[in-house]
Amino acid sequence: MCWSTLGLGELPHVLDLPSPGDTWPEREEIVRSTRESLAARGLADQRSLHPDLAGQLARLARFSWAVDARLHTEQRLRAWGSVIGGAAVLAVVDDDRDTVVTRALPEHALLSQLVGLLPQAETPRYDSVSVEASTLDAAVAEARQTQTSDVGVLADALTRRGVRAAQARAVARMVDGAGWRGQFGATVAEERGTWRRARRVVGFHDTPAGRIMHLRRDGWVTLVPAGPRQLVTAIGELVGETRG
Repeated sequence: MCWSTLGLGELPHVLDLPSPGDTWPEREEIVRSTRESLAARGLADQRSLHPDLAGQLARLARFSWAVDARLHTEQRLRAWGSVIGGAAVLAVVDDDRDTVVTRALPEHALLSQLVGLLPQAETPRYDSVSVEASTLDAAVAEARQTQTSDVGVLADALTRRGVRAAQARAVARMVDGAGWRGQFGATVAEERGTWRRARRVVGFHDTPAGRIMHLRRDGWVTLVPAGPRQLVTAIGELVGETRG
């Protein structure tokens, strides 16, 4: 409702919400109750949104670069953080609580705040490992057909495709018990007013041993034990290469 009221155009896909109501009377009632809720919190009156809220929403739509997150952990969160002129705004959608929270922050704090949405996890004491993406994809597809949680099946599928046994076991160890997961992306605004999405994402999954980051580029997938610092660095590199 706020976005359309301000005429901000295309909503970032990661922030997309279901259309409110099935009929015009239902939608009008939802808009009315939303305005009342915003007014009760000092964020709107009968005519307009509070300037701070309107300004934050405008910066979410008009940016030089932006990052996004889709996180499936103890909470299902979606986030969009945008930057223009050294200032940033971060919007977080909590799909479990049906809430949206926005906050302003300096540009330098955005990536750490985005990664900070994740619950804490250990950084496993593993070495990073790289495998050709096509080989890994084929091995994973084969392992899934067995419908077993034994990661030794994945290791065997990798070795049959020419991956060294030690490397195959390392990959299997780093996905063993994978549960919580998510990914981070980047978008840049171009001069003609269009948005250009990064060609890849920074992904992660959590295992009982800790958090593993996965980077897919140049035909390879690299699995890396990752704490907050490693994730922030990887997302920063993604932003840098997308901006060119």
